[in-house]
Amino acid sequence: MARLQESVEVNAPASECYDQWMRFEEFPQFMVHVKSVTRQGDRRWHWIVDGPLGKKLEWDAEMDGNERDRIISWHSVSEPEVGVQGAVLFEELSPGLTRITSTIQYEPPAGVMGELVGQVFSNPQQMVRQDLDNFKKLMESGITAVGYNAEQISL
Repeated sequence: MARLQESVEVNAPASECYDQWMRFEEFPQFMVHVKSVTRQGDRRWHWIVDGPLGKKLEWDAEMDGNERDRIISWHSVSEPEVGVQGAVLFEELSPGLTRITSTIQYEPPAGVMGELVGQVFSNPQQMVRQDLDNFKKLMESGITAVGYNAEQISL
């Protein structure tokens, strides 16, 4: 099982960061490797992401923790191609300044061999860092590195 953890400080209140993060369907606007997140029920979403060697990976995830303005956690369900669990913590450092910490644990496809291949062709830690940096840009300026403007994002 691989574990990734990254943090970023965002010049926005925790409540605004939390509200934006809860819009899972909008993740492709700041998460470069996420192709789509589609609601499947009250607490379940279907994910499609770019995987190693150009392969698309899919899974369903269910939210198992949600404390408004504080934490969101989830885990993959059924028999996913990738076993994933994670949490995002929103910590208001001062009014208008929030530290966001993303922790993701995943079981790579094809076990250890899949993890080795994935590391050769991509850097998952760097992808998480890039996604958080893109989220920071979205929250602070309305523009992300993937080229979306906040006015184009549905509310």
